Amino acid sequence: MRYFKMVVFTTALFVLMFRCASEVIIDLPDEEPRIVAVSHFTDGQPINVRVTISQPIYASGEPEIPVKADVSISTGGQFLDKLRSVFDEFGGLYWESRDSAETGETYSLVVRIPGMETIEAQSYVPYHSGLRPMEINSEDIRIVDLDETRKAYRIPMELRLERLPKTKRYFAFHLRHEIDVYEIVDGEPMYHHTYQTDSTYYLADGRTLSLLHNLVEPVVLINENLWDNSDQSLQIEALIPFKETVEKPRRIMVEWRTLSEEFYKYHLSLARQGNNNSPLNDPDAVYNNVLNGYGNFSGYAVSIDTIHIPN
Repeated sequence: MRYFKMVVFTTALFVLMFRCASEVIIDLPDEEPRIVAVSHFTDGQPINVRVTISQPIYASGEPEIPVKADVSISTGGQFLDKLRSVFDEFGGLYWESRDSAETGETYSLVVRIPGMETIEAQSYVPYHSGLRPMEINSEDIRIVDLDETRKAYRIPMELRLERLPKTKRYFAFHLRHEIDVYEIVDGEPMYHHTYQTDSTYYLADGRTLSLLHNLVEPVVLINENLWDNSDQSLQIEALIPFKETVEKPRRIMVEWRTLSEEFYKYHLSLARQGNNNSPLNDPDAVYNNVLNGYGNFSGYAVSIDTIHIPN
């Protein structure tokens, strides 16, 4: 009887909600177009900047790329470089510095376009917090079946920091692996070639997975809350697919990034937007460090460690 009353009450509640629903038209305010600049730079590499013009929220199609943009970089209050326009392999236009970024330097970006408000942004390449040397124990490797022709190595990995910073624990990682390919000749495997590919699959415990965010970079952002217990390591299990008869995993490359605050906050906000699928939740605002415009100008430091997979 209680169950019947609950069903009746719930049904009545839904009917009441639908009867009270009404169409609400929100008139979004118009905004003048602004300059959008996105640049992620690291030490030893030129600073590349993508520049577009903002669009109304209801606009369709790709944003406009201004041809007559004046993009410059300064450091320490002194003009450093006027970036030159370059086309990438897909015909996309971007601006590139002649000088390479350096660790510890704070760079200021200025973009000017005739008839539009000038934008400015600042960021730096942080000092790198690297990983301790890593080794893989053959006894820890497990082989699992994926399908009729493919198997996978499950390789436990400990990404342990040399030093855990007291503040601003902003890190990201990316895994790639290398595989030797063989041909079967007269019943015997003969080496043919080697290829590299992204290691897009990894396993971890529930808390760790909840604090990792896949990005477009491609890179996996580590939420700063992972380090709350003062642990200096990230425990994951890499999953390396291969064809047992003609392929053999050879080594894993670990790209480890130390991030500026601007890089971390921008990509964390993008990840949270992508995961916010509930219509009842307020959308997370995308972090913006561009004055008078939109986008992100941010630096990071990077190192790559190679780990050989034992036979």
